[in-house]
Amino acid sequence: MKTFKNIKNLIITSLAIFAIASCTDRFEELNTKNDLVLESLVDVNLIFTKVQFEAIKEGTPNGYGTIGNYSGMSYSGANAPFIEGQSTDEWDDSYQDYTNNLAAIIRITNDEPDLVNKNAIARIMKVWAFAKVTDTYGDIPYFESNLAPLDVIFTPKYDTQKSIYEDFFKELKEAALALDGTKVSYGGADLVYGGDVDKWRKFANSLRLRLALRVRYADEAMAIDNMSDLQASDLILSREDDASMYTTTDVLNNQNALYNGLLNVGGGDDFNKRTAGAIINKMDEFNDPRIKIFADTAMATFPKNNPDYDYFGYRGRPILGLVTVEYKKPWGQQTSSLISDFFYVPVVEIPIIRSSEMHFALAEAALFGLKAGDAQAHYKQGIEDAMNWTKDLYNNAKGQMPEILKLMYFETEETPPWTDADIDILLAHKEITMAESDAFLNSSIAMLSGSNEQQLEQIIVQKNIALFPLEYQNWAEWRRTGYPILQIGPDADVLNGVIPRRMGYPFVESTINNANYSEAVSRLTGGDSRLSKMWWDANPNVPYPWTGDPLPTMDTDYPIN
Repeated sequence: MKTFKNIKNLIITSLAIFAIASCTDRFEELNTKNDLVLESLVDVNLIFTKVQFEAIKEGTPNGYGTIGNYSGMSYSGANAPFIEGQSTDEWDDSYQDYTNNLAAIIRITNDEPDLVNKNAIARIMKVWAFAKVTDTYGDIPYFESNLAPLDVIFTPKYDTQKSIYEDFFKELKEAALALDGTKVSYGGADLVYGGDVDKWRKFANSLRLRLALRVRYADEAMAIDNMSDLQASDLILSREDDASMYTTTDVLNNQNALYNGLLNVGGGDDFNKRTAGAIINKMDEFNDPRIKIFADTAMATFPKNNPDYDYFGYRGRPILGLVTVEYKKPWGQQTSSLISDFFYVPVVEIPIIRSSEMHFALAEAALFGLKAGDAQAHYKQGIEDAMNWTKDLYNNAKGQMPEILKLMYFETEETPPWTDADIDILLAHKEITMAESDAFLNSSIAMLSGSNEQQLEQIIVQKNIALFPLEYQNWAEWRRTGYPILQIGPDADVLNGVIPRRMGYPFVESTINNANYSEAVSRLTGGDSRLSKMWWDANPNVPYPWTGDPLPTMDTDYPIN
């Protein structure tokens, strides 16, 4: 893990065009393909840093977007989860910035033995970036995209997701094998691992495990083939190997986006967003000590002399789109848990792949005979690693909390300013003690039991918590497994409360690349709809209906301020 500095001031000089005076005697030379001349001016380190900053710091969700609704991870204040139509963010960001620049690095470093590590790491990151695109849309332009400027295909074909995944696995295997500890790497230009090739090898293999498990309902043989050779030493299985980066305070744009938003809005309780139901309600049900790091109790502004005070307790929101007032009212202002102030501090860890995810993946693989292993041991270790991540979140935020509390809670007659003693009381209440974490790890929640499907639900529910705030990853897990089972209001919007399986292609594709777009759409049952399933989304049993308590409606049991 690394911090980054002054990224905003980087000037990327690649693909620069220099004015050249007229010179007819050099006409042939000047009009001959000159990629090598242009590329010799490029510093691939600068391009790589730019991609990491934009793709990870700027492109990683903060856990509170609309996509987070679809796995019960979050609730978005601009909540409209059941609309139909295009979604351009992942498409535009990837093709214009991430994969395009990574492809340039790969071209520049190809056939350069001394730059084999820079080439291999760019290949690994390119798979990581493209995986998010295909997992969002399905079939996409892949093999004919991101070509050299003189080889550009303006109307690229849409490749099948299966063929794309096959190439992902090939790329990850080849890149991991190519990494060479005796050759130069990115060093400080690498914001994640500082150019450590051993850690990048673990990243490549861990990404391969993530993607192999993703396809298991569509092609079990492919899943097995791409995880069978992976050993413990090949994977991210400890916190020290986690792939992540920290925000910094040196430049405004390098700070936590939630913190910057707090500064812009001016703070106060109205800025807080609500947490989602599946995470908070499950954690509350399990008496999970992590809940006090993730959220506050509903209507809690932490009376300074009694931080245990609550009105409704911990209360996460169900998925509510276009519902009538009697369903909205019980979840009105301050009747749901608020996200914890710990997530608003300026310096936070931005995760990419964590050891907890890998342990849960190995637990599932062992449970269903996809890969030899001890499902129970990996399941429990996944919970422990996720618990340790939450403790690290607290420890990192602890010293930053005085400023956040002053911004969050305006001084009024009812709420006098925070004193050091007040802050100490709050932090002592929020801290997870060793006794609390040990009790949870030794409880029945940390023991797999029941049928294979019941055990899978246990694994994915804990994985759902551990993946926070990676809402796109959790959405993928929900689509392929159906867990956690979610409570949804009686929606009257276009999708009628049915959670999307994909996002719609950008509208512009139907105009500028119509033939290839139309062919891709013809492969989707239901057309370019958010309800059409992509190739790997092949579990015939999902989604599962909610069988718990019905949603409350407006009555005197839920007073609204």
